[in-house]
Amino acid sequence: MRVAVAGVLACTVATVATAQGATSVTNPPKTQEYGVDAGASFGLGDRSSVRLTLPATRARIGFFLPNDSRWSIEPAAAVAYTKVQDVPYQFDYNLELGALYHFAAPSRLYDATRARVAYLRPFIGCVGLASGGNDSGSDNEFSAGAGYGVKIPWRQNMAFRFEGNAGYGFDNNALRLGAFAGVSFFARR
Repeated sequence: MRVAVAGVLACTVATVATAQGATSVTNPPKTQEYGVDAGASFGLGDRSSVRLTLPATRARIGFFLPNDSRWSIEPAAAVAYTKVQDVPYQFDYNLELGALYHFAAPSRLYDATRARVAYLRPFIGCVGLASGGNDSGSDNEFSAGAGYGVKIPWRQNMAFRFEGNAGYGFDNNALRLGAFAGVSFFARR
């Protein structure tokens, strides 16, 4: 009898917990995610490459859609300017636009006691460089790809973020594999 009561009670609790997890929690209007990421990328193609950038390779701002708790639009940018005496300057840039689909309501990230939230991030981007001096010129390339990652709550309104991604550069026909590790801060205006 005790086993039967315990079984019924466990099934009831599991059903209620499942029903509560399935409800949609909408984000408050104008919720934003600010973050920075360290990164590594490996280019495979006509011109192979390896790039490791620490402590931060890019900055990003995510704008959660107000009526859908699972989607956000996220532009990201990285710029670098290098000038050494007697050597021409070099200006590098990387601009990206992604759309994140969260597999659970991201509002769970506002509370550090909540579980992690996985996401899928398709993106498009433009990367390039400009240089000065006698061999001045510029080169840029458009790319597209997707990443899969996880946001792990750390403190109130803060989370760690880890992502693996793959993209394709259309100019030099290169497949790029990448990884990001970063931190995010969530703000409600």
